[in-house]
Amino acid sequence: MDRASQDCRLLNELKALRDAMDRIEIEEQATLAAIAPRFQASAINLLHFIAFHRNNHPGLQLAMREAGLCSLGGCDGHLHASLSTVIGVLQRLEGLPAEPPSPSAAPSSLGAQAIMQAHGERLLGRPLGDESGTRAAAIMVTLPALATKQADLIAELVEAGMDIARINCGHDGPEVWKDLLAHVRSAAAAAGRDVRIAMDLAGPKIRIGALPSQPGVVDARPQRNRYGKLLHSARIMAVPIGGAVVQPARQPDVVQLNLLPIRNEGWPLLTIGDRLRARDSSGRWRELTVVDCPHGGLLLSCNQRCHFTSGLEFLQEGGPGKIVVGDLPALEGEVLLRPGDRLSLTASALGQPGGEIRTAINCTMPEVLADLRVGERVLFDEGSIAGLIRAVCPGAVEVEITQARPKGSRLRADKGINFPDSSLSIPALTSKDRTDLAFAAAHADIVSYSFVSRAADIEALQQELESQGREDLAVILKIETRRAFLNLPGLLLTAMRYSRPLGVMIARGDLAIECGWEELGEIQEEILRICAAAHIPCIWATQVLDEMARHGMPTRAEITDAAMAARAEAVMLNKGPNITATVRTLGAIVARFHTRQPESPRHREELLSCLAFRTNGPACERQVT
Repeated sequence: MDRASQDCRLLNELKALRDAMDRIEIEEQATLAAIAPRFQASAINLLHFIAFHRNNHPGLQLAMREAGLCSLGGCDGHLHASLSTVIGVLQRLEGLPAEPPSPSAAPSSLGAQAIMQAHGERLLGRPLGDESGTRAAAIMVTLPALATKQADLIAELVEAGMDIARINCGHDGPEVWKDLLAHVRSAAAAAGRDVRIAMDLAGPKIRIGALPSQPGVVDARPQRNRYGKLLHSARIMAVPIGGAVVQPARQPDVVQLNLLPIRNEGWPLLTIGDRLRARDSSGRWRELTVVDCPHGGLLLSCNQRCHFTSGLEFLQEGGPGKIVVGDLPALEGEVLLRPGDRLSLTASALGQPGGEIRTAINCTMPEVLADLRVGERVLFDEGSIAGLIRAVCPGAVEVEITQARPKGSRLRADKGINFPDSSLSIPALTSKDRTDLAFAAAHADIVSYSFVSRAADIEALQQELESQGREDLAVILKIETRRAFLNLPGLLLTAMRYSRPLGVMIARGDLAIECGWEELGEIQEEILRICAAAHIPCIWATQVLDEMARHGMPTRAEITDAAMAARAEAVMLNKGPNITATVRTLGAIVARFHTRQPESPRHREELLSCLAFRTNGPACERQVT
């Protein structure tokens, strides 16, 4: 096909795409009629975005680039206007008359930028340095509870560049929250800044219920060097039940002292140098030596690792003495799961069902079990253990473990459960959330809505806020499940019915669990594009500069991630002992991302130097070498 024919075909495809965008405006008139006036242009552009990607084919953008045209990359916020411009250019190249302007109310490029800026300022305020153009993305910081006792910490965060203070309602309570709020308001007033306060609703937490406790154990370990040579024997302080603990003499500071309760029988017959033997709880023979007899107990040593459990007896070699281990505190229950194991996820208390199913665990929200179907995935403990539902019966589902460590992964109580393939009917707004929302409505500027996934969730929140008299309270939709991601355009169109400030948070923690780590990069890019199309501010969250916040030094991957996060309208940091320095670092990265100029003198010198090196050829290479 010659170039003229290709251009003609491309022109027809682009016009067909624009026709589809015009049609969706007509088809969705009822949807647009319900949208609040301030979101009308944004809703129209979002519908255009949907129509464009429904009808676009993969080779179209490549064909546009080959024709020397804009491929519409980065035009999501003004798609109709940009597409019309491309069509007009192609028509002029073909010698065709120009078309009359389109009657669509979709925004132009400048209009889209103005709308996004207005929506961003309503939700997030004006970021530090925004007036001078040094930084265009706001910084949100999760406040630790200890900040209530460290007023200077919040003042430092405000001075360092915190624009939004986040309070997680999943932790602490109103008394702590009030103190944090007071410190933020005071620090912001002292600095002359508008620092917003966002309260994050916990949402429904589906977790593993209580597991049967397990027998207690004392694990005494000797110290060895890297070559296995014994440095210090394990030290065990055996004390009769009810007796006082006396620190023995001749105890090296580097040796950990293991406290072992023993029954009040046999041990007074032992003296320094006596030896005792028995099989420990692992079934291996172990030998203990009495090294000291402080008042009211015995100091024992062992050259091998030894596990003590309640009732274990160690007998003296050739003598009447012995020690009998007393009752040890029970340990937290756990289940060891291997690939191929089957378990029953139930609504009732734990049991041992027998047959192929070795164990049963209960779910803290048993109502979700009715929504599960055979073949759907179940993820435990942040996705470290995965399984497939093999059978569903009233009050329980049978799960086959498909992913775990070969030697088994341990599952403990209170670990999270995710159902990425299931359509759960549980509401996003829990009874606790309603109580917390009343506090947020009275004190906060923003409420972050966790685990929202359906239009009904947004309507429930709206009704609750109306009853609280907060028509102006901003709402951030946290996208943390696969269903929320797939429903995001519909969620935005529902939220746009109300005039309150609106934003979206890419909650990458739960989102990665639900969608898989390998898909997270693609999904967060799609969320950014959908938000750009809807002119809705987006917050990039979870583990941004996390290593720096915790340990003071960022990884290289974190720096790259932070630079990529600067494309969003806000970036969220989690708490950590080095959070103030982390805020400053993120502020510098964000400012550099938004103000960098490829033609700056330093970069130009480097580029020219590189070009000279390449064009001078081997002689230059020899000189540099």
